Amino acid sequence: MAGVDKVNFFRRVFLASRALREAMTIPGRMLAGLTVFAAAFGVDPQANLAYLIFSLGISALGVDAGAALLIRRRAPRLQARRLLPEFVTANQIAAYRIELHNPTMRSHPPLHLSERLHQVWPTTQMLQAQRGAVVGNRFDQRVGYPAFIDSLRRLRALDVIPVFVPALLPGQRVVVDLTLRPVARGLAVFEQLYTLLDGPLGLIQLRQPVKVNEATLPVLPVRIAVELPSAASRRQLQLGGISLAQSVGDAEEFRSLRDYRAGDPLRSIHWRSFARTGRPMVREMQEEFFSRHALVLDCAAPFRFAPSFETAIAMAAWLVAKPQDADSLLDLMFVGDRVHRLTAGRALGGTDAMLRVLAALEPTPTDSIELLMQSVQHHAALVSSVVVILLAWDAPRQQAMRALLASGVQLTVLIVGENSRLASESSEVDFRGSLRWISPRFDTQIPAPVAI
Repeated sequence: MAGVDKVNFFRRVFLASRALREAMTIPGRMLAGLTVFAAAFGVDPQANLAYLIFSLGISALGVDAGAALLIRRRAPRLQARRLLPEFVTANQIAAYRIELHNPTMRSHPPLHLSERLHQVWPTTQMLQAQRGAVVGNRFDQRVGYPAFIDSLRRLRALDVIPVFVPALLPGQRVVVDLTLRPVARGLAVFEQLYTLLDGPLGLIQLRQPVKVNEATLPVLPVRIAVELPSAASRRQLQLGGISLAQSVGDAEEFRSLRDYRAGDPLRSIHWRSFARTGRPMVREMQEEFFSRHALVLDCAAPFRFAPSFETAIAMAAWLVAKPQDADSLLDLMFVGDRVHRLTAGRALGGTDAMLRVLAALEPTPTDSIELLMQSVQHHAALVSSVVVILLAWDAPRQQAMRALLASGVQLTVLIVGENSRLASESSEVDFRGSLRWISPRFDTQIPAPVAI
């Protein structure tokens, strides 16, 4: 079977199995399997009595399906509102709330509440690259449909556990807590909300959509602690300064006038404006000297869930979320459709935006590292220290790191991959202890979802 045909075949199998899981409860699926088994052996009624089991099974399923259709038709349509957190973190169980409202004058029978998230489908290239992934000298042995299912869960980013809701009275409002199991970083899209209505025999369940708006929830990457040397505190000249700096700087560059506030030094009063307006005015100076640090992330990975790539993002997330000096800036640099540089610190905002970007980061082609290294070298004159997280240690990366060392910045290089003794010994001499090898810590297999 060709690669593309195989992926399409897996997709059809998944959709069919999902439809079966949604249409029947666990006892119903067991009875359906027994009914099919009895049908295969009950073709000849004279040979055995398996046809009786088939008749009972098909009758029970048919009666329960008809009753479930009648229950769904008579059940009132519900309205809902999701109360989601701002974000969740991968591998950390979380919860959110849904406010259900029965706006009709009829009672709603007991139900299970279930979410369906938007599904991004994996590509053939992703599955082929994932098959060759290595974690701790161990090859990933998952092939075929199991690897396809794990990729689907990672691309959804979340598993939502259905919850039971008692009967709703006319006009009643209830708040229901649902459990989230974030399985991978990403952006989870809540596409549809359903109520699951069981038949009286508990064999068939039918879905009824609930009126609710679509919502999204960022799943932040996990964090892996990294020990780094103390960053250089020397301040660099920042041409143009930072537009939101609110203190007097060393460059004595005039920026604007404002009203005098208690505690302002007398030397800052603009006497001409004081004489003209009759109220004291103070000169504000733009600060151009401060500490700035750079975090450079190599995104040249073979596929999105490569263990080395996920480990590098987890390390970057820890460095971004780590408390920083209040008077310094942190630049996060990586390659997407172009070279991106995000800055946090001082009055420029917190690190939440950086973590959200890391949550949705995609791998880039191998040659993207050249464009990133060029931008880093151009930016080196503005920073005091640079932490570089690399996914390989080839000649272009070594040459770029030597150029950074020559620029005089404090450099720390973290290489995510299996340590090569020859490369490590030759590099220790050139980089004087600023080089560290980090083994990939992410397994490519994730736990199975919890069934209801």
